[in-house]
Amino acid sequence: MRSPAFDPQRMLAWVSPAQHGLREALRWGAHHSGLPVVVVAALALVLSYRLAKRAARLAVEVVLATTVLLVATRLGWIAW
Repeated sequence: MRSPAFDPQRMLAWVSPAQHGLREALRWGAHHSGLPVVVVAALALVLSYRLAKRAARLAVEVVLATTVLLVATRLGWIAW
């Protein structure tokens, strides 16, 4: 009998090591800062959200600039 195309156990096998690493990082940060784990986790969540937002904004700007340059090249406005 063949295994199903979607096997949740196999697809989510990477979650356990990632959770362990995240948990250890939060514990390490809490231990060395003297703050509770919940506060360290909240700070990490807020900072990662802000960083992701900035990274997304940068990615959009790079895509727009590349698109403008490609269109200008196609129209013959600039030659490389």
